[in-house]
Amino acid sequence: MMVGMGFPLAALAVLLGVGGAVTINEVVEGVNDRLLGASARAIAETLALENEEVTLDLPASALGMLENDARDNVYYSVWANGELLTGYPDLPRVSELPDDDGEMVFQYAQYRDYRIRIAAVARKVPRINEPVIVEVAETLEARHALRDRMLVALAMLEALLIAVSLGLLPLAVRWGLAPLKRVLSAMGTRREADFTPLPFDYVPVELRGLVGAFNGLLGRLDAAMQGIRRFTADASHQMRTPLSILRAHVAALRAAKLPAGPAEQSVVDIEAATGRLQRLLTQLLTLARAEGVREGGPDLRAPVDLVEIARAASMEHAPQAVKMDIDLHFDAPDDAVPILSQPDLAGELLGNLIDNAIRYNRDQGVVTVSVSQGGVVVVEDEGPGIPPDARATAFERFGRLAPDRGREGSGLGLAIVRALADSLGAEIELTDRGVQPGLRVTVRFPSASRKKTGADAPA
Repeated sequence: MMVGMGFPLAALAVLLGVGGAVTINEVVEGVNDRLLGASARAIAETLALENEEVTLDLPASALGMLENDARDNVYYSVWANGELLTGYPDLPRVSELPDDDGEMVFQYAQYRDYRIRIAAVARKVPRINEPVIVEVAETLEARHALRDRMLVALAMLEALLIAVSLGLLPLAVRWGLAPLKRVLSAMGTRREADFTPLPFDYVPVELRGLVGAFNGLLGRLDAAMQGIRRFTADASHQMRTPLSILRAHVAALRAAKLPAGPAEQSVVDIEAATGRLQRLLTQLLTLARAEGVREGGPDLRAPVDLVEIARAASMEHAPQAVKMDIDLHFDAPDDAVPILSQPDLAGELLGNLIDNAIRYNRDQGVVTVSVSQGGVVVVEDEGPGIPPDARATAFERFGRLAPDRGREGSGLGLAIVRALADSLGAEIELTDRGVQPGLRVTVRFPSASRKKTGADAPA
């Protein structure tokens, strides 16, 4: 950008320099021609007719006004009826003699190895048929010296202009791009799935079209995402009723005590598949709900007790832990731990973490749920854990790590946890359990004692 702006600036400076040089030459020529013409007129004003002869009184000031520091040579001649009255007889005559009274003609010529400038003026004298021609000439050293000084000054000013412009150009570019950087910062710092339009308060007129197009794109993306969420929620909700009926019939078949064999195994497989499908639908509904809360709507968080929420989530999953032969430990302080949250969403967040810790634990492993002051919950298991290089993608939907491929699950648990955490303004960190294998998940909820800020508000 700097080079692209520097070349046009340099070209403009060159054009200004050429134009300035032409103007300087015209000004120098005009000023000196006026002096030269004034000298010729001063001589012509003294012409008179005495005793039928043309006379003149050559004033000293007429030629003195042409004196300068360059000591230019001055020449003159006066012609009447084709005869030289006074002056230099070999002074070149102008090619087009003036024939009107007071007419002035200027011409360059070569005289005595000098380049000279001639001014010729016509003066009519009574009873003289032809106008008397007065010529005054001078060499050009003073003109050239004045022109050169002005051209040098112009070149220095041009160089100074280019240097100052190039020095100020980075500042001007940064100043000019500052609004664009603010717009880019607003685009880059917004959170995932935030489709709120950018405000026009700080946007200059030149960028309003860009911001308007970006806001239009956000609106179309928001409408598309809303349609996808509605479809997911509606489809999941509509399938819950037939699944409940199917599970009821499967339970009836199990109660009928079918004889051992393929039929009984088919009923067991149907029951397991139905349970997985029902859990998947429940997770999809939870995910749609969490994303809906995250992307809009009022902030419904309020001060709640994290100990009670974590204890309720642990007790809810205790039967699951017993069934899978997992020890579930709960550790919390006796005093309440106030946080700023929605109890149902916080419970679903912790419930998904506990469910994952139970499902992906080792046989007869241990799951520990710890609550500490400051709104921190730590869920630890003794499973294979998550490698550090895979933790960045662990929260993606339907993501399954290699050690978990053989275990029952949908890959939505951590995606739901991320969506719920974003909607509640909570922070999640995945780390190793320590020296022994396992995963430690740390959740930091906003403290109820902290004043609500934009960082705590749902995205």
